[in-house]
Amino acid sequence: MNDDQYNREATEPASLGEILAAMNEAGAFAASLLTSPEGLPIAAVPSDYDSDVAAAMVALLQRVSSDARGQLGMAEVDEVTIRDRDTIRLVCRYFPVGEQRLILTATVPPGRPYRRVTNRAIRQIQHMLS
Repeated sequence: MNDDQYNREATEPASLGEILAAMNEAGAFAASLLTSPEGLPIAAVPSDYDSDVAAAMVALLQRVSSDARGQLGMAEVDEVTIRDRDTIRLVCRYFPVGEQRLILTATVPPGRPYRRVTNRAIRQIQHMLS
């Protein structure tokens, strides 16, 4: 499934796992995770991924970025990206759902765009949880 097919998907996903699986397929992401800011995993794909450890790391990144934002006087952070030497990126996108904020994390291969695909997943998650 390419980005255009993903954006035109007519059927509504039935679960958060389906949203993450479709996002992974469209973006060729190795794994994705939806967590609370406190580090509680909500959904992960693939399911054998150690979501507890990953959720804790994502929460740590959120706290560090929040502290940095406060110290530097920046506006609210909406994304944190870590890139390794192989240019694989761990992308953490922060977004609101009602009164709470959630974190969508994806492992993005080198040279792959991710904003459009993750934006679509965020909209679907917000719709499903609202």
